[in-house]
This record gives sequence, structure tokens and C-alpha cells, in this order.
Amino acid sequence: MMQALFAHPELKGLRRMLLVTRDAHALYSKFGFKPLAAPDRMMELHRPNVYGTGSE
Repeated sequence: MMQALFAHPELKGLRRMLLVTRDAHALYSKFGFKPLAAPDRMMELHRPNVYGTGSE
């Protein structure tokens, strides 16, 4: 998956990629991902039920 991501022609020019993982930090660090350099600049809007559950 990571090889396909890095080889994709439309993604090669990106300056920054963000990745969210619960427990695979060691895995992704092997591909060059590091903790955020400036986490104080990052913000999140999290709407977990935006797609609904189908039971509403």
C-alpha cells in the first residue's frame, strides 16, 4: 500500500502528507513518517456520525 501511495504520479509533488494511526507508529516511521513538527498548529473537526448509522 505504501509503495503504491508513494509511486502515484498525482501525489509525488505533495509537500506534506498526514497519516492517522492508532497503533502502527513504528510501522509508518519506517516509511519516513514522524510525529508532527508543530502539533500546536493542527486542528480537527471530528463529526463521527456525519454519515449516519442506518438505524436512525
